[in-house]
Amino acid sequence: MPLREAAGPPGGGASATLTGTRVLVVEDDPGFRIAIEAALEDAGCELMIIDDGNEALRGLYSFRPDLALLDIRLPGMNGLDLCERIRTMSEVPIIIFSALHDTGEKLIAFERGADDYVVKDTPMEELTARIALALRHAGASSSSPEVEESYADSCVEIDFTRYAVRVRGEAVDLTPTEYKILTLLVKREGQPVPPQQLLRRVWGPEYDSEDLVKWHVGHLRRKIELNPERPTLVVTRRGFGYVYATPAA
Repeated sequence: MPLREAAGPPGGGASATLTGTRVLVVEDDPGFRIAIEAALEDAGCELMIIDDGNEALRGLYSFRPDLALLDIRLPGMNGLDLCERIRTMSEVPIIIFSALHDTGEKLIAFERGADDYVVKDTPMEELTARIALALRHAGASSSSPEVEESYADSCVEIDFTRYAVRVRGEAVDLTPTEYKILTLLVKREGQPVPPQQLLRRVWGPEYDSEDLVKWHVGHLRRKIELNPERPTLVVTRRGFGYVYATPAA
């Protein structure tokens, strides 16, 4: 059942707030796409509508949205994985929408970085209001949030658009898991990230073994550290977690 049409535009409310807002919509169901497109364009939004999770990452860079609205069940990359990937690159507000009233799925969405979770039988008027609320909470305006395309310090370079890493000028071939760990730590450089948080963000809430984190961090260190036994980039702060220590210039 598609999102219900609102009885009319909320006078002076969410519609006015959304004027000029750039929304990336990722949905593969034609019926839902039509309903969402009509409602959000009526509310004054500028839209990019994509039906594939992998293509959505390219849309994030080219469109620079103020907010992303993601279906969960998508070809290419599901909405939960897409949400987590976007969150490693940007603080753009993310709303997950799903056909299911599933509390467990909702909790996973929040753990992956979603700002809100909307069920698809929600009235359109409420959807636009929740988009406006997510934007207010994020302090968003009509200008697009910054999306980081790359990171570089005196030792490590990361191209987030190509998932490419260079260390000391040399390309390094990381596995997807190693890449996720490194980018999460780099995004919080200087701040300790507890193993349990890495476990949830990289593997998901169903995993509970910190040994899994320790094993993959060890492999990452062997690829990027001069001396993996005495790491200087990905260091351990006992009792707090792993830290990406920005190298001296």
